Amino acid sequence: MTSTIKTHRLSHQLRDRRNWLAYAAVMLAMAVIPPLAGDFGLYLGCVIICYSIAAIGLQVMVGVAGQLSLGHAAFMGIGAYATVLLQIRLGFHFLPAAAAGIALTVLFGLLMAQLIRLSGIYFKIATFGFGVIVYQALANWSSLTGGHTGLTGIPQIELFGMAVETRRQLFMVLLAVFAVAYALAVRMVQGRAGRAFAAIGQNEAAAASLGVNVSGYKVGVIVIGCGFAGLGGLFIPQLNGFVNPDNFTWIESLLLLIMISVGGLGSLAGAVMGAALLVVVPEYLRTFAEYKMLIFGLILIVSLTLMPKGLAGVATLALNKRAEGRRQ
Repeated sequence: MTSTIKTHRLSHQLRDRRNWLAYAAVMLAMAVIPPLAGDFGLYLGCVIICYSIAAIGLQVMVGVAGQLSLGHAAFMGIGAYATVLLQIRLGFHFLPAAAAGIALTVLFGLLMAQLIRLSGIYFKIATFGFGVIVYQALANWSSLTGGHTGLTGIPQIELFGMAVETRRQLFMVLLAVFAVAYALAVRMVQGRAGRAFAAIGQNEAAAASLGVNVSGYKVGVIVIGCGFAGLGGLFIPQLNGFVNPDNFTWIESLLLLIMISVGGLGSLAGAVMGAALLVVVPEYLRTFAEYKMLIFGLILIVSLTLMPKGLAGVATLALNKRAEGRRQ
């Protein structure tokens, strides 16, 4: 019994160590590669970070806790529009506007979390409906959101009296936010809440029998996932110089699901890798833009067929083989 407990603890320690090593590797790659690729590389780096933050939140919801959401991009839209509208309409500075935008996203996440009363496929369909409602509100409430045209004249980000004027400066801000958000996600997944999320994702009935408050943790993980989506979305208007509802359709929600699937379900680093792949590939296949969803579908099928554990699984396998080669 004692040896079993020690083995279990050692397994957790090794997993935690791998998570932090993956965190360090991802942060190093994000800090080095985009700046070396010039202005366009910085732009892609910013887009990757925005989607990575949202994808990490979705990964915790789906890959860890098993709570599939088909409307995740809607929460990116709520964060983006709330932040911009508070700046434009009410004259808020960026930081309080962003904080309020994330708070509103969390509030809507709490509202959607009430749908856990629906079981199985009904919950998943309801999350899709929630995303459609948010999109329709953004697209048709013209007096507030600008409708399909969206909003322009996005105010510059000001932090502690300093304006973020260049793309490089925006990238550095996003990189810092990403570093904190990713670290919090790693810490959460490795903690008590993360263990409860994983237990629910594996078997809700078994988790409940062990005393886990299944309903409470399910609400919690949905709220956290939506909050991450809002954080990722609130920088998109500043990056593009405008915002419109087309950035937050059900297709974007599907794209986020493909990102975490291709990257490897359950892996936070995999969510980032999937986001990077699905942001970069379309940019270099603009000639085939009309076939974008076909390309995404092919990427998903090939990934699930040849890489069932995603890009993160491939990377782990390669590292393990390298380590074995060194031992020999």
